[in-house]
Amino acid sequence: MMGKLSALSRPAAALMPLAAVMCAACAEGPPQQREEPVQATAGVTVSSDLFLASAMAALPPPGVTAANLPDPESPGAKALAQYCGGCHALPSPGHHSATDWPIVLRRMWMRMDRVAADFEYPVPSTAERAVLLPYLVEHALEVGRAELPAAPGRDAFMRTCSRCHALADPKQHSPSDWVAVGRRMRQHMEDMLGETIDPDTFAQIVLYLERASQGS
Repeated sequence: MMGKLSALSRPAAALMPLAAVMCAACAEGPPQQREEPVQATAGVTVSSDLFLASAMAALPPPGVTAANLPDPESPGAKALAQYCGGCHALPSPGHHSATDWPIVLRRMWMRMDRVAADFEYPVPSTAERAVLLPYLVEHALEVGRAELPAAPGRDAFMRTCSRCHALADPKQHSPSDWVAVGRRMRQHMEDMLGETIDPDTFAQIVLYLERASQGS
């Protein structure tokens, strides 16, 4: 038996752990009934479905469309709609600050450049990337540059909202807008982190932002 194993080619030997996992999965029933996730073995090619599932982890939740992007007819908006919705939901430029977008885009470029050609996803050229970055920076989340006013709710705002992005300038929205914005951010937090803000904390944050946005 050991002689037969040693005679296997390296690619065939590398596939043996994956074959064992697949046989175990068949014995356990459909994937949704599994209690333990399947872990890919190093050197084994994973399926397209698994690759796409990993690409969607902790990425923008659905809701943004090409039509409601800022300046939707601009080259930057069209590039965003064309290239950034292939593996996950379309992001809004306001999901990150101007200082964060270059880092995020570099990470995305590295991932896209490593996607196999048989996935048939469009990959932007260098010129298109040069158009997309300024667009995202121009319409990025506005970050508060002045010290946030001291008031009840400030600590909750800083602690909660800095977990996903740079802290927004309270004056980025009007007092009447912050309830809707807060609800959308709360949903994003539930989708991306699997956590829920308790009602009291949510009310404190919204009230603080309403007051801070009007300078009181």
